[in-house]
Amino acid sequence: MTTAILLGGGGARAAYQAGALRAIARIHGRDGPLPFPVVCGTSAGAINAAALAIHADDFRCGVSRLVRWWRNVRVSEIYRTDFASLSRHSAQFLASIISGTRPPPGVAALLDNTPLAELLARGFDFSRVARQIDRGHLRALSINATSYTTGHAVSFFQGAPTVSPWRRTRRRGEPAALTPEHLLASAAIPFLFPAARVGDDYFMDGSVRQIAPLSPPLNLGARRILVLAIGQFNGQRPPPRHEPAEYPSFAQAAGHALSTIFLDNLAADVERMMLVNRLLDLVAPDNLADNRIAHVDALVLAPSRDLGAVAMEHAERLPSAVRTLMRALGSTEGTGANLTSYLLFDRAYCRALLALGYADTMARHAEVQAFLAGAAHATPLLPANFG
Repeated sequence: MTTAILLGGGGARAAYQAGALRAIARIHGRDGPLPFPVVCGTSAGAINAAALAIHADDFRCGVSRLVRWWRNVRVSEIYRTDFASLSRHSAQFLASIISGTRPPPGVAALLDNTPLAELLARGFDFSRVARQIDRGHLRALSINATSYTTGHAVSFFQGAPTVSPWRRTRRRGEPAALTPEHLLASAAIPFLFPAARVGDDYFMDGSVRQIAPLSPPLNLGARRILVLAIGQFNGQRPPPRHEPAEYPSFAQAAGHALSTIFLDNLAADVERMMLVNRLLDLVAPDNLADNRIAHVDALVLAPSRDLGAVAMEHAERLPSAVRTLMRALGSTEGTGANLTSYLLFDRAYCRALLALGYADTMARHAEVQAFLAGAAHATPLLPANFG
């Protein structure tokens, strides 16, 4: 039965996934190919997915390179942080909103992510994906993006000849020879990063209209899915307040919007999958012989801590110009910290997330080991009051 790994989006939070993958490699305990023939990623999770797929012949090597990348990442390698560039870019963006005019190409966002485009072009050899597929180490790599023109969620995939395109309501799977441009499109968070062009269309972050995050791995033939999430499924639990709440800042609104984009749809889709599994358990096996619907085993790994709170422990490490902008937007306390957590591509913060991802996954050693060994009916991590 084909197993997939699904890596959701979340900006700098995706460092958590690399830590979890390091633990999975240790639990797996064997040299050799990637144990997940289907790899699906969105936003920064797509960067992690591409690294795994490119090194599908050597799982440990792929994870090691990914961990090294996150351990040494710098904010300036993702977006421009000098005061002149940041102020000019932000001013042009805000001026276009106020005046109602169309901004120059690449300026319809607060931040200039040209450094990320250069980093992806240098660091990812996508020619290896085809070789990994030809050698049987990889069935498919899928990178999700959202079309600005149609609003459809598009899963660009490169896979074996037996993998077919699909079309569902407002989403589709489209075969492609994947490139760094697909990664840039998948990670183009609206309002924060500019739209990215792929072919004749412009795309934004793949999480935006991804109403069924489990759809790509299922359509690529997986019936077992390991999900690496980047947020707590039971939400944030702030300490009790004794004063009236203040009016929400821009950062609080943006933080909640990003959490909705990156986490809520995934939680809802896992919940639906669990309900379908329960219904299928009540159906006689003979009635499922046509394989149009099947039980899906899944294991969801998610942070044990609020990553926004972790970000606040390292927020002072942001470049001064970015820190000033974050403070102006209200990204210094409460749920406003979520915005900082997505943009804090700092090695200290990312190393903290690497350590947390590793520790959280090792704490579930037995579950992960059983899943990797093919155990059925793995239980996803969901809120305690579910069901």
